[in-house]
This record gives sequence, C-alpha cells and structure tokens, in this order.
Amino acid sequence: MTNIALCSSGSSGSSSPAPSVGPSRANLNYSLGLPGGAYCLGMARTVVGRLLAQHGLGDMAELGVFAASELLGNAVTFTPGREVNLAVRWRFGVLRVTVFDEHPPHAESAGTACRAYRRKALATLQAVVDECGGIVGLTDAEKPLTGNRLWVVMPREAGRHYAEL
Repeated sequence: MTNIALCSSGSSGSSSPAPSVGPSRANLNYSLGLPGGAYCLGMARTVVGRLLAQHGLGDMAELGVFAASELLGNAVTFTPGREVNLAVRWRFGVLRVTVFDEHPPHAESAGTACRAYRRKALATLQAVVDECGGIVGLTDAEKPLTGNRLWVVMPREAGRHYAEL
C-alpha cells in the first residue's frame, strides 16, 4: 500500500467538494488574534455573541460575552499595547473562553503579587461564574510562550443560571 492510498481525497476519484456541515456546537472552535487595546473589546463582544448564537448556544451568549469582555479587559489593562488572542470553543459539554496575553515575566515575588492583583481585578467575573457553576483560571502561558492564559469554563446550564441572577 502506498501513502497516497491512505489519503481519502486521493483515492475517491471524485472532484466534488465535501458538503458543508454548517455551524453546530460540535464545531465551535475559533481563535482570534487582536491587536490589543480597549478599542478591540466591542468588536470581540459582538463576535463572541454571534458565534454562540450561530452555533446553537444562544442561551449562553450573554454570559459568554460577559466572560470574554472581562478576560480581554484584564489582558489589555495589565498588558497595554500588546497583542492578545481570544479562543472560543465547545468541548466535552462545556464552553471554554480563553485569552492569551503577552504579559512580561516578573521576578518570582513580583509575579506572585501581580497575579494576585490580576485575580482581584477578575473578582466580579469570578463571583458570577462561581454562581453559574463554572471555573475561572489565570496561569502563566506554557513555555516556550511568555505571558498569561486567562480562561473561563462553563457548562451548558450556566447560561440559564446567569439569566436567573
């Protein structure tokens, strides 16, 4: 057997494209690079709301938009003028909103103090997400990257809980 036989597109003999699946929870998997700065927040909120609605998660849109806005606001506040990345994914029955920033590294003691200050700035998001049954996280980005990773993980019921608050 040759390697080309392992490739389904090479062995089908058909030149017609695969049918479009269309948006669903199963294929909600987007990453968006943003140039940084507060002016990006409004556009990001609009994008997140539309993505969730288009992928059948409209009941989570308001909470997802709030989470993305708070995470991005934290990133641009603590890393002004630097690029950020926003990821919105549905995996294993939960919505994951993740922000990566380019926050510069600190000496260990200063890093601990900075992380505590950033966590304090996420207090409103933390309280809401806790009440809705989700998780908020903040860690250093994994090497070889530098910066921070901020995220929210929320189950489907979180949108309903948020509407009841």
